[in-house]
Amino acid sequence: MDQINELGLFIAKLLGRLRNMEQEQEEGDLLLAEAKDALVVQFGWELEDLLFMDDAAFIGLMEENLLAEDHYEKLAEVFHVLGDHALEHQTLLRKELYYEKALCLLKYVDKQSSNYSMMRRDKIVALEVKMKY
Repeated sequence: MDQINELGLFIAKLLGRLRNMEQEQEEGDLLLAEAKDALVVQFGWELEDLLFMDDAAFIGLMEENLLAEDHYEKLAEVFHVLGDHALEHQTLLRKELYYEKALCLLKYVDKQSSNYSMMRRDKIVALEVKMKY
């Protein structure tokens, strides 16, 4: 239980820091650096490696490390925030990669969860719409 709570707190804190930086209109490079550093310290994950993993390998890695549905959803939000800011300093492909990972996580939770979430479905649709433009 402690591990689940600790992991949930870490992801929530990372998301909170990214959202605060977003509200303060920090540059996308700072958001990206914060996310990269946090993922390396907590999990030993390189963000670049995660972005270019195929979905099956990506979900397999998540299953090994994320312990609750909430973890998947919060990490999806991290990718979503990074995607929203990617276009400022990166290519359209990079933005789509962030959105794809967020979508992959949300769809996985939606499929695995015994609880239907209208909010999760709304996030999935919003990401699908963003990816079409």
